Amino acid sequence: MTSKFSKVLLAVIFIAALLLFTLAAFFFGYRYVRSQDEIFNRMHSLSEEYGGNLINEETPGAVSIFIPRSSDMDDISLILKEQGFIGNTILFKLISKFNGFDGRYQAGTHYLMHGMSYDEIMFTLTRQPKPLSITFVEGESYLEMRQKMLDSGLNIDVNRLDNLVRHPNAFLDYEFVRNITNDESREWLLQGYLWPDTYWFDPNLDEASIIRMFLDNTERKLDEGGYAEKAKSMGMTIDEVMNMASIVQKEGNIEEMSKIGRVFLNRYSIGMPMESCATINYLRMDEGLEPLPWALHSDLEKYATNAYNTYAFPGLPPGPINNPGTLAIEGVLWPANEDSWAGASQYLYFCATGEGHNVFATSLEEHQANVNYYSSQWYGTSTDE
Repeated sequence: MTSKFSKVLLAVIFIAALLLFTLAAFFFGYRYVRSQDEIFNRMHSLSEEYGGNLINEETPGAVSIFIPRSSDMDDISLILKEQGFIGNTILFKLISKFNGFDGRYQAGTHYLMHGMSYDEIMFTLTRQPKPLSITFVEGESYLEMRQKMLDSGLNIDVNRLDNLVRHPNAFLDYEFVRNITNDESREWLLQGYLWPDTYWFDPNLDEASIIRMFLDNTERKLDEGGYAEKAKSMGMTIDEVMNMASIVQKEGNIEEMSKIGRVFLNRYSIGMPMESCATINYLRMDEGLEPLPWALHSDLEKYATNAYNTYAFPGLPPGPINNPGTLAIEGVLWPANEDSWAGASQYLYFCATGEGHNVFATSLEEHQANVNYYSSQWYGTSTDE
């Protein structure tokens, strides 16, 4: 009898203990969830107040952490542990699952601070990282664009980026890249195809992905404009068009690009040298010298053996001298014609006035008179033109 009573008592105690444990677990679980709600509501409120990111690169003590694309929970917890933000990867993964954050962490660059709780870290990693906005304008060279990336805080390996622009074998899935003329004098093969625009970059985006952002945009613009088909109808390759457009981009203002495009096409059709001071300025700037509105005789002699000297070498230079925009490209593909410019097919010369405009001429004599007049206005009584 005593034995049977003992068993019943033990069963009652066990059931009571189980109920007590269940109630305690429910109570503490409820309190934990409520505390999580309070934390998340507070952080959501602060997040909205500060534009979506509680901590950024300007926050004192902030440390950047980069979550690569396709990272799983094991990858993320290991990154956090290696950088000293968490001490236990198993606990972090368990709490992530409990909070419903597993699979919600965003790839990219986040900013954390040592001493943050697991909950705060988790919440921060679910926020969309704030990208860097960089605007590249028409006519910038690759080197100018690269410097702009560095100045904006983009975390790039310069040697790696340079190598990709010089040797774009990783991007042969783009048709226009496959058709680039590989001249030994052409240092930056992708120059001309880094479409000028505003881009949003993650600060730690890898170099190949950065290049693909440019090339994706270029491919889209070329397709939308029907540029390759138009070039083919003119007997030109898209590479020749981009090359000539890069010269047009530097030679004139918006209103004159179709006229300048016509002049260069006229020269190109008869095998006349391009004679563009823009290509001489390209060489000057490569040496850290300021561009000039007219080519100097001293520069023509200095760069006499350089293939980018379009006074010394007929035809187009080895490659584009910058990354041209839509108007310059269309100035080549749809140049001024007889309907919009009387005698369009006869113009072979133009001269900078030094005030952002050009004057055009059909004969060498007329052109030389323009050069003498405007260069004397710029340089005074003495000119090296």
